[in-house]
Amino acid sequence: MVEHAVPDNPAKDNMVALSQYRAQVARARRVRGADALWEAPDPEQAIKALPGDEFYYVLHEQGFPDALEIMIHGTAEQVRTALDFAIWDRDRVSADQSTEWLMAMADAPLPILGRWLAGLDVELLALLLRTRARIYDLSQGELPEELDGTPVTSPDGLFAFEFLGSEDDIRLGSRILDALYEHDRNWARHVIVGAGGEFDAELEELAFRWRSGRMADLGFEDYYDALAIYREIDPASVRAGDPLPALLSATAVDADTLRVPGALAERLSGPGRFAQAIAGITARSELTALHASLVLLSNRALSADRVQPGDDAAVTAVLARVACALDLAIEFVARDDPDKATAVVRSVPLPRLFQLGHTLVAKVKKLALTLQKHGPFAALLPRIDLLEPEDAEIFSALTLLHPMFPGQLDPPATEGHRPFASLHDLATASAAVERAGAAQALLLGLAVTPADLLPATLEAAGLEDLAIVDAATVARTALARALLKLAPPFRPLAAPELAEWKRLIGEAARTAPSMLRLEAQLAGLVATAWPATFPGSPAALTQVQTRWLADLTLLTPVLSATRPPQPKPRRRAASRAGSDH
Repeated sequence: MVEHAVPDNPAKDNMVALSQYRAQVARARRVRGADALWEAPDPEQAIKALPGDEFYYVLHEQGFPDALEIMIHGTAEQVRTALDFAIWDRDRVSADQSTEWLMAMADAPLPILGRWLAGLDVELLALLLRTRARIYDLSQGELPEELDGTPVTSPDGLFAFEFLGSEDDIRLGSRILDALYEHDRNWARHVIVGAGGEFDAELEELAFRWRSGRMADLGFEDYYDALAIYREIDPASVRAGDPLPALLSATAVDADTLRVPGALAERLSGPGRFAQAIAGITARSELTALHASLVLLSNRALSADRVQPGDDAAVTAVLARVACALDLAIEFVARDDPDKATAVVRSVPLPRLFQLGHTLVAKVKKLALTLQKHGPFAALLPRIDLLEPEDAEIFSALTLLHPMFPGQLDPPATEGHRPFASLHDLATASAAVERAGAAQALLLGLAVTPADLLPATLEAAGLEDLAIVDAATVARTALARALLKLAPPFRPLAAPELAEWKRLIGEAARTAPSMLRLEAQLAGLVATAWPATFPGSPAALTQVQTRWLADLTLLTPVLSATRPPQPKPRRRAASRAGSDH
């Protein structure tokens, strides 16, 4: 039975719940700090009680050698999980990362180091030995006469190890060997024999399988399985309903620990729509299940993006997108209804909410790609790109693998980009794409055709720098040609035409009335170019017209020929002798 608390004063109770929820998130973030662990009544027990992934995050944030003070109290299972997070690069063991962690572990007392090593998968332990040493079975007389280094004999005298690398590597190998025998001699011999009798690739593949299973339990699924969270869905299919029993079947998480990654905890402690929606839930069992689902979703997103948990910058970027996608989904389904928002998080699984947010953003990306790949001037790419510089930056952000909101569309404009976080962001970005489409539609209305802008055509007309060709320079040139009454087809202005255009602008600029008359003429030309079939809004066309006319009367660049046009090659008549053959 799901617990539902019925408040006497819903508004007041929601504020209290939100305060409690944020305090809970803050407590969870403090649990990660080493200071909080040492301040516990029983620090050693507090460390041992940490889930394996939290244990890793504590060590990672503390950093070695300081982290060893905490690690020394960790269980073999916790250390194994930490290595699952730390030493793998996709499906391969990272030599640098594994060496760093083994060096840190080697500073622990031999009994503790032996216990940690015994907790690792045998295949991984054998691989770590094989990749650091050549192993010789002395009972079989395998030790060669010439060695690259000084061999280290096992405590039982049965094996010799030629450790590879520096003195530190040799010291590390010897320390691991001593710890294995200190823990259990028979088990150590079993590991060494296995290490000598298998191929590296086989050991690594088996170790990766064991690791993948454990990571999947934490939400770090196989890359291809995790990609399912980026599957687009029908937005209309997501709506609030009755609470789903499946929601409560998620892996239980202690609400006091709340293993939400730090980058996401920052967002949840703020005023986001998802956090506000959760604030309406007061039943501890529902909050616990939601927290567990959120952790699994976060880890799944990291897997789908192939981000290693120790890559702080990449983790922060991915989890910021997760938080914004959830906010966006909540706003889309519930709009500004807080009760409906709470009903949504109660009834819709978080992965599906994330899919909804991702789908909404993907629609803006498709809009941008459609204009780029199927617009009227798409055939000119890649040498001619009609996007104006500010539009090119916008499209660059919108067409990333995971589309981002361009900072220049924020009020005030900022550098770079950020995740989409609201329906307003979607509308703003869509309007920017529409304006770029309106610019190309107006070019067609000004009698500029794709054939006029072919690189070969422009170069033959005397234009040397194709990089300056965009919708604005083409439009200004077309308007200048129209005022100069130059006949089609569209071409860059020749030197005499450019001089006449500058003279015309200069004369108009002498008095305000004459400039107003010129601007009215230009506005009339653009107005007559408006295509009646343009699918966008008149506002987009108006914005493009305003921008172009403001630029034009400021004598901004037009396309001009910088060398004489190249005459078309004349077709040679076939000779009589040739025709006889």
